[in-house]
Amino acid sequence: MTSNMKSYLLGIAILLATACNSFTPFTFVQMSDPQIGFNDDSPGYVHSDSLMKAAVDAVNAIKPACVIVTGDLVNDATDSLQNAMYQSRLSEVDAPVYATPGNHDYMGTTREAYIALRGYDRFSFQEGGCAFIGIDSNCIKDCMADVEAEQKEWLVKELSAAKACRYIFVFLHCPVIRESIDEPEDYFNFSKEKRREYIDLFKTYGVNIVFAGHTHQDYDCTFEGIRFVAAGPVGNALGHGTPGYNVVRVGEKGVEVTYTPTPGVDLEQ
Repeated sequence: MTSNMKSYLLGIAILLATACNSFTPFTFVQMSDPQIGFNDDSPGYVHSDSLMKAAVDAVNAIKPACVIVTGDLVNDATDSLQNAMYQSRLSEVDAPVYATPGNHDYMGTTREAYIALRGYDRFSFQEGGCAFIGIDSNCIKDCMADVEAEQKEWLVKELSAAKACRYIFVFLHCPVIRESIDEPEDYFNFSKEKRREYIDLFKTYGVNIVFAGHTHQDYDCTFEGIRFVAAGPVGNALGHGTPGYNVVRVGEKGVEVTYTPTPGVDLEQ
């Protein structure tokens, strides 16, 4: 390696460390499961659209630094109207928006088609001296070994590059866990083998909070120093859930996550 190349790499490392160490308090929003069309018998999905519009309007009033959407953007990925409605409301968000794919975003189509439509299936960026890393949980849940292995290699690199950051946030659709490491395996969490594997990985690299969705009801637990948050839905809820979003305030003394029901929503179809 030449001396010029060594100097270049050192410079990049210094820039990354400086970016992470320059912490500034800020607020961001996690939205999940707009899922246009889910449990919606209204003509033209106007009920789903009204729920997302109300959430977008409320989030814009907060003026967040960024918005993360943790999957299930639509209910049927092959439905052009659902995709158009989601994209139209998304364009009204006044902050940068990043999204991870949900299982419904692949339903009836493929990962490649999702990437062609949305542009990516994972992301990594920094805001206010903190790291934001989004991954695709579908390959983990659906045992897509080759895709998962490639993603995990990428994830390790991104986590390693983020070690100097004040906080590290990971985003995905399906929760690793909802309430406990020992909870039964089902549709709404990782297998016991995979939850242990990813929790160990997150511990190694100092991840602070893992944000998910998928459940259509909100959960919040801490295990081995990592907080696991599942947001309720922007769209129609299940169980104890109500339509809403997480407001995340990142401050000098810690991170405050508040699940916020969307104000003024009409729950009747």
